[in-house]
Amino acid sequence: MAKKPTYEELEQRVKELEKEVAERKNTEESLKEKMHLNNILLDAIPCVALLIRPKTREIIFSNEAGRKAGAVPGTTCYETWAQRSEPCPWCLAPEVWSTGKPKHLEVETLYITWDAYWHPIDEDLYLHYAFDITERRKMEKQIQQTPK
Repeated sequence: MAKKPTYEELEQRVKELEKEVAERKNTEESLKEKMHLNNILLDAIPCVALLIRPKTREIIFSNEAGRKAGAVPGTTCYETWAQRSEPCPWCLAPEVWSTGKPKHLEVETLYITWDAYWHPIDEDLYLHYAFDITERRKMEKQIQQTPK
């Protein structure tokens, strides 16, 4: 039969648990502050920015520009943002997963030209962001077609 703990042993265990709870609360508060700062920073950049899970392509976070473009957290990037039933054929995310190195591509889709980037964050998360450069491309074409 197990020995009953003494009052002093119980008191010590309660103190240990209180310390552990306080440390967890501090860690959670710190994470909330970092997430809030990340949201502010990602919402401030003038492009679609998504945090995505590798393999499943589930959107974990979408900045304001991403949400306006249709990127919905909890869904896949290709279903909502790209409006496709399968992953985009030009997507470089699989290369990022296999190499762990960032990738870049300019691609035209749905009448928009995107300057797109994929960056690994860790094994279970990567950042995908893209700038709408449609107007810039149109101006470049106009300049090229202008007689000299």
